[in-house]
Amino acid sequence: MTAPPPDDLDTLADRIGRQLVDAADRRQGAWRTPVLSTLTPDGPSARVIVVRSVDADACALEIFTDARSAKVSEIAADPRVALTFWDPQTSEQLRMTAEAKAVTDPARIADRWQAIGAAGQALYDRDPGRFLVLEVEWTAWDWLWIGGEPHRRATFTWTPQGRREAAWTAP
Repeated sequence: MTAPPPDDLDTLADRIGRQLVDAADRRQGAWRTPVLSTLTPDGPSARVIVVRSVDADACALEIFTDARSAKVSEIAADPRVALTFWDPQTSEQLRMTAEAKAVTDPARIADRWQAIGAAGQALYDRDPGRFLVLEVEWTAWDWLWIGGEPHRRATFTWTPQGRREAAWTAP
């Protein structure tokens, strides 16, 4: 059994935000490699990705990908995506509803390209034209804790004005 989550939804949301930031900051962060799901004409498509940075205040995270990957055309056709995170240590799942888009700011892309260094650049055949930064802006979280009895579930949604709404829910 893991420690129960906080009862206050604002405290819980702050903790989830810190866990997301931690995922990007630590190579071994539990939420560093979530499953990203996109939509295709044939149905959903899912794959494991690596979270590269998180800005919890902006409700956004970044991932890097090869510009030739299927997810790029899938997101261009329909930017709605979902991410699923799991932490086996805390028995927490986070499902995130979001919209993704390719970053077009050349300075931001160049900064990320330099930051990945030679080993990372080799993954793209040292061709910066194959390197793509995707920004994922979340609009909702569905959080579940199964580390004790009773299980706890909370939902968080962000309005277009950036206001967060939260509620405890029953599975």
